Amino acid sequence: MSTPRVVLYHAHCPDGFGGAYAAWKKFGNEATYLPIAYDEPPPENLSGAHLYFIDFCYSKETMDQFVAQAEGVTVLDHHRSMRETVESMPEHVFNENCSGATIAWEYFHPDEPLPLALCYIADGDLHRKELPHSMAVLLYLYTLPYQFELWDEFVRTLENEQGYADICARGTIYEVYHNRIVKQLADAARPVSFEGQTCYLIDAPRMFATDVGEKLLARQPTLALLVHAQATGIAVSVRSTGAIDAGAVARKYGRNGHSHSAAFFVPYEGPLPWTLLDAQNQLER
Repeated sequence: MSTPRVVLYHAHCPDGFGGAYAAWKKFGNEATYLPIAYDEPPPENLSGAHLYFIDFCYSKETMDQFVAQAEGVTVLDHHRSMRETVESMPEHVFNENCSGATIAWEYFHPDEPLPLALCYIADGDLHRKELPHSMAVLLYLYTLPYQFELWDEFVRTLENEQGYADICARGTIYEVYHNRIVKQLADAARPVSFEGQTCYLIDAPRMFATDVGEKLLARQPTLALLVHAQATGIAVSVRSTGAIDAGAVARKYGRNGHSHSAAFFVPYEGPLPWTLLDAQNQLER
């Protein structure tokens, strides 16, 4: 009897699901695929399976528990703040210059070219925006549910010249509307005091975090906080110009990320780590 395979990937994240897609193209239905998030308890009853963690890594203590119980553990990640833990795992690939999806593809398909779709995912996840029509292609992708068959069709369509043109055309329409929402959200942001810095905070859906964050950082180049309510607390996305390490901020609150982009979680029963400020007086100083 073969060892069960379980793919655990970063939930609610195109890069995480892109990595799971890479595994699905390798294993198909011969593996179980579990989205995991930092604000949820680690999954149980995985003893005896080979576990593949993609674009996600728990704390060293939790990962060591998985290692003790599982038949094997492989971690494919790029988050700088988790490097030490990732590199302590029995099998791992760490590369902060790649996205989780591209690391996973190159791990599972070392002899196959990287799909263009995963190149675009990396372009967005690493905040590069270097590829042609990057935002249009990504916004089109973001309309798709996290279903492997639908993503497989998108991957194949993007490789076709006419399909690429059609996706760019539709995505450009989405981009116009997206940019309008981004501006409205940024205009509604409030100044707060957080970690000794004056910065802007706004309640915004996850998909707008990076673009709204960029606008807020252009206005106040310290940090930008983008929050949204969840069942047990407030999810906080942190954006930075890099002058302040967003990942270090997130680690203070028990989470992780990159120097420019990170996230943490504030339980409802805990105090808020920021204080609202008077906009006119504080941000004009």
